Amino acid sequence: MSDLDTLLSIVENPTRRKILGALVREPHYPFQLSKALGISQQAVMKNLSMMEREGLVVSYREASSIGPTRIVYEPNAEFTLVMDMRSGMFRTRLILPEEEEMPQAAQEDYGPEEARRMISEIDAELGTLERRRLDLLREREGIMQSALSKAEDRDRSLLYEVLDFPDATIAEISARMKKDADEIEDMITLRGMKTRRKEVVRNG
Repeated sequence: MSDLDTLLSIVENPTRRKILGALVREPHYPFQLSKALGISQQAVMKNLSMMEREGLVVSYREASSIGPTRIVYEPNAEFTLVMDMRSGMFRTRLILPEEEEMPQAAQEDYGPEEARRMISEIDAELGTLERRRLDLLREREGIMQSALSKAEDRDRSLLYEVLDFPDATIAEISARMKKDADEIEDMITLRGMKTRRKEVVRNG
């Protein structure tokens, strides 16, 4: 499976997103994709080859009743990409499924109307969770800005690191700030940050 930076570089391309959008519905061979998406077969093949190298898709040969054997492509990865850009926060995350087993619901026998109703309910719940997530991000942003506004200029970089990564260890903060770990711990102590915050940083 590709890393975060590679995945971002892959999915930023609109052509590759269209191809992946078609493949998650059902396997396709290149000519099908070219015709369905209005993309040249050469461009389809180029992008499929690249995505196969990175593990996003996999190919196999399939016999055809109307011509030679075809090479068919299908998805080979599941992931979620999350990107947040707000005042005081820029973060990207790659979330992978915890298990590879088929979901229990996929083993049930749902008719189209029942499936449509259940998917609508799930989408509504996901929408509620996303709105709640945005509310939490706004609250986080407000807390961050309030704390930073009271800091002296010399403290802002350190305070930002401690607030943005509240469970980070001294070693992790020193690596990001490119400062000695003992120096970081002394700075935290000298700046008189709250005891709980210092304990979280030390023992994280």
